[in-house]
Amino acid sequence: MIELLYEYKQTLRHTKKLRDRLKESIKTPKDEEDLDQYNHMISDLQYIIEWIEHGRQPYAKRGIDRREAYRRLVYMEEEAMTVLGRPLFAEEEHEELNDFDRERLEDCLSVLTKKEKDIYLMNKVEQLSYERIADILGIKKGTVQSYINRGENKIKEQIESSLFCVV
Repeated sequence: MIELLYEYKQTLRHTKKLRDRLKESIKTPKDEEDLDQYNHMISDLQYIIEWIEHGRQPYAKRGIDRREAYRRLVYMEEEAMTVLGRPLFAEEEHEELNDFDRERLEDCLSVLTKKEKDIYLMNKVEQLSYERIADILGIKKGTVQSYINRGENKIKEQIESSLFCVV
């Protein structure tokens, strides 16, 4: 990439020299057109050099790398499932889930798609509002509500039909 950048800079210098020579000897309208073409070439070369040097599109005010939505970290840990249905910042101490309860919980959540599971856990475990989840994921609040409702319906069906959940 460094060699390419060097070649572009060399080409830019050479093109500027040719343009300057042409500026000194403008005589016809054809020379005016050529000068205009040189100026466009120089502008394009400067744009490319800027792009290579900085690694992103030049002059972009809200480029994809500068958008706040892509800087946010959204992740779900499997350990977050252990507190499912409990307030995250409760005052009281919580007892650990036993293996059987953990299996039942995993069985219930196994019917959800990845996105449904993430949104469901963000709401139920991390206690984020629909609006906050929508902001984080860049989707509409109604879409979040649909994902959660669909997830709850799937979980209810799984509880009714699963052998793990029948106790």
